[in-house]
Amino acid sequence: MPSSDQALIRQLQQRNADRNSATDGGIHARKPFPPLAAKDLRAAERAVGFKFPELVRSIYLEVGNGGFGPEYGIVGTKGGAKLDGCSLESCYRDMLKLEEHHAVWRWPQRLLPLANYGCSMWSCVDCEYKRLPMILWDPNNLDSELDADDARLNWGNSFWDQSASLNTWLNRWLSEEESPEPRWPSDAWMKKRLGFTLPE
Repeated sequence: MPSSDQALIRQLQQRNADRNSATDGGIHARKPFPPLAAKDLRAAERAVGFKFPELVRSIYLEVGNGGFGPEYGIVGTKGGAKLDGCSLESCYRDMLKLEEHHAVWRWPQRLLPLANYGCSMWSCVDCEYKRLPMILWDPNNLDSELDADDARLNWGNSFWDQSASLNTWLNRWLSEEESPEPRWPSDAWMKKRLGFTLPE
């Protein structure tokens, strides 16, 4: 693991131990959830269908099973901190089922919901890329009655680029640095991950 990630893990451990500031949303448990055992992390990976990147694995294995981090915090795996009533595994599986509501709503494989922002919004880590970019997903304006270009525009506009890798995103939170406003993802990301670019 890079030294920058190791330093990040140490800072997260310290922040997680301070339950008064473990999250921004103030709904964290009084006691931290302990880190996962390796076998439990492997079970979570089997449940979602892929192995987590090294930094994500270290967060769960060395810091805790959710309940700390930006906004309402990082979601736990089974037995850990639940957010919006779900675990990491159940939230990811639910997102894969969105296509049942509309053919355009195909959730990108390996886009892992990580932290809850309230109002059904999730900050997701895109495990398809080595850099681990963070993508904010906001489903509040989705309309299942739309079709063709309108449906693609509606679905595409629910994804926002947070202009940060997972490491940068967490370091900004730890240092209380203001994050830049989310922006539309690039056409290249849209094409690769959603299968289309936004209609002009």
